[in-house]
Amino acid sequence: MDLKRSRWVLGLAVGIASSLVCARPGLAFTYNTGDLVTVFVNGGNEFIADLGPLSSLTSGSPIVLSTSSSLGGSGGLGGIVTAFATQPPFSGTPRTIWFTTDPSINPPSFDNNAKITHPTYTAGIQGAQTSLDTGSTGGSPDFLQNLNGITVGGTGVIFVGTSTLGLSANNNASSYTNQIGLGTNTINNNLPFSTAATLATTVPSGGQVVDLWEAVNTALGKSTTTLYGTLDVNGNSAGDGSQITITFNLIPEPGTALLLGMGLAGVAWTGGRRRRVIG
Repeated sequence: MDLKRSRWVLGLAVGIASSLVCARPGLAFTYNTGDLVTVFVNGGNEFIADLGPLSSLTSGSPIVLSTSSSLGGSGGLGGIVTAFATQPPFSGTPRTIWFTTDPSINPPSFDNNAKITHPTYTAGIQGAQTSLDTGSTGGSPDFLQNLNGITVGGTGVIFVGTSTLGLSANNNASSYTNQIGLGTNTINNNLPFSTAATLATTVPSGGQVVDLWEAVNTALGKSTTTLYGTLDVNGNSAGDGSQITITFNLIPEPGTALLLGMGLAGVAWTGGRRRRVIG
């Protein structure tokens, strides 16, 4: 082999090796604004999964997540689950977030400061959005964007894939528990109620229903909160803690539901009328 060819082969080998080394950080978490991120906390550990753009989730289709037993044998059962999403704008109004709650909580009752609470719910929507996602990737102190900066092999980190990871709840500074949970599950103490639901220790048939709300701070002292959908959560779908299954179900907007109902009623009336004519 001549010298020129030897140098080419050596250069190719070095290039391939370098590309593999450089590709390693590609295993890191890849969150983008608009994604729905869900967090399970159980037994001092966390499992965080990016379910992808909220607008692209298919209603009624189960999403199976491999936890690599990072939550232990019981999986998410007996722990808490919470989920969030944000969208622009990140200053002024409107300011929009999506969050989960336990079914016992009725967030719309807090709209427009109807209940004087501390913190105040309507103003807290903006604060909660800022704590979750500022829309900036430049080292801002927001929880969701900071997930992208967690390094592979870091302390208390288990990378399951580019969209899922496990964290030590107390020993990792980037964990949900340390960033925005803070023992209250109120998004860095910005909301007057918990955004987490406790999963039962036994799996209900079809999974446990967790409400997903869309909250919009429309103007100073004004907010609108609607039930966007539900998450049917099976916190231990494999029976050994290695899998969690989530099914997103979209709640039709009132106008859409009304039109659908009118359409079905029209079809029923037409069918009945046709039967009468034929008979």
